[in-house]
Amino acid sequence: MAIQIQVENQIFLVPEADDACDFWTSYYSQLKKKLGTKNAKMIWLVTWKSNGSVFCTTSPTFLRWLKANDLDVSNMATRTVADLSEIGGNILGFGKNMTKILSIGIPIVLIVVLIGIIMVLRNSTKNATLKDLAAFTPAGRTAKLLGK
Repeated sequence: MAIQIQVENQIFLVPEADDACDFWTSYYSQLKKKLGTKNAKMIWLVTWKSNGSVFCTTSPTFLRWLKANDLDVSNMATRTVADLSEIGGNILGFGKNMTKILSIGIPIVLIVVLIGIIMVLRNSTKNATLKDLAAFTPAGRTAKLLGK
């Protein structure tokens, strides 16, 4: 929950660690509008140092905003986590495309395999006789053993 402070008849809502990243960006915009860019950066960075949100430093969008405003608050570990989350999003996007491809590809492969099995069975039964068919039954096997 933000803390309200008053400085020379100006009221500022100072974000805390559990506040949303958008609130941090709007806080910077408010400081910049009322105090200028140089002072806004200094005050914002001091506030971030004491109240900064670890969650925001793992957001690729927030990190791009920081870079655009020339604010450096993250260390290599949090940058790596943000990069990995963006890579994860790209992999999930790839997975969605693969699902579409597999939903078409698997039935086609199954149809080709089924046609192959039918062709093998057809070719193997071309020269089959009634005696060969009878050999699959118990009575036919017995007759074959007896030589009939």
